[in-house]
Amino acid sequence: MAEAVYGALIDAGWTRSRATHIGALMRYLITGSALGSFALGFESDPELYDRYPHLHRAHELPAHRAAVDEGAFELGLDVLLAGLSDHYDQGVRR
Repeated sequence: MAEAVYGALIDAGWTRSRATHIGALMRYLITGSALGSFALGFESDPELYDRYPHLHRAHELPAHRAAVDEGAFELGLDVLLAGLSDHYDQGVRR
């Protein structure tokens, strides 16, 4: 799979260095989201968050794990692809 992705990036005009970076960042995004849940990183005891006014509902995150984690992954991927598209338009297509 790495060969196909790397080759497609090179064929699209990305430099070898930038294609390597893109492959690595995609791996980090995908692997990171597969290895751990952001939502499950918060304790369910609401009293733990009394001192943190912005996190006063953090104890609810584990109950919404799928929505939180999938939403974060989709947002990250969308932002990543949009940024790569802009970067491509500014540098690779010139």
